[in-house]
Amino acid sequence: MATTFLIAKFVDQGLVDLFTPIGDLGFPGTIGDLTLADLLAHRSGLPAWRPYYLLSPDPDLATSYRLALSQEPLVAKIGERTIYSDLNFLILGFLAQDIGLGPLDEVFAKTVADPNGLKTLGFRPQWGPLAPTEDGPRVGGPLTYPGLPTLGSVPLGRVHDDNALALGGVAGQAGLFGDAGSVFALIAHLAGVFAGRPGLISKKTLALFLEPQPVAQGPPTRALGFALGEGPLTGYYGHYGYTGCDFWWHPQKDWAFALLTNRVQPTATNQKIASFRRALAALLTENA
Repeated sequence: MATTFLIAKFVDQGLVDLFTPIGDLGFPGTIGDLTLADLLAHRSGLPAWRPYYLLSPDPDLATSYRLALSQEPLVAKIGERTIYSDLNFLILGFLAQDIGLGPLDEVFAKTVADPNGLKTLGFRPQWGPLAPTEDGPRVGGPLTYPGLPTLGSVPLGRVHDDNALALGGVAGQAGLFGDAGSVFALIAHLAGVFAGRPGLISKKTLALFLEPQPVAQGPPTRALGFALGEGPLTGYYGHYGYTGCDFWWHPQKDWAFALLTNRVQPTATNQKIASFRRALAALLTENA
């Protein structure tokens, strides 16, 4: 809801092209032939995850991340298959900073959240009440910004992703916090654009981002930044989040729902969210 929306906005403004090699945008090396579209559709061939938080900052951790990402070997050919990868959106987050000329949290606030009055949607939240994530220290280390509230010894509003945590809680693949009202308002904003009302992006750009993206092996499972729903969610666009959040929107039916749970509290070993999500999706879409 942060990185995809920012890239869509920049594409809509003509500031960047979906099919420009990212080597021309500041990410040369082994990944230089990838495009924004490859990253958004998770067909880049990059691995799903790497522990970049273990890198030594030289001269700073973000620079180390960028260098490591530029040198990351692909595990599949570009466009061969879908591999959901945090690395794709780490790169997109850095590119959004470069294009937006500022830190990712500030670019998101001024480009997406503030113009739409979304005061409870953003990185490193200072509003409340805030949800605790998993108990215990994260291996990425403490957040680098002050004022993180706690409930006893449990930090509140702390990103649950170690690579994002090491970057201070702001990254392209993780770190966005929001309440149900703000999340749903942003989905409703998309619905308005689809219906022809003016908004963050044009209807033409939205249609481009909703196009199913082909891969050589298997049917399309992704649009640009959005997952394509399956089963009871066929025809829906949305996304799942590791900590238990998801949203789904059916443009033609003008129907959407968002689920904000906290399944990693007190521990991420709880996997019951998978069956719960399926049951909830079936219930909410039955008469839509």
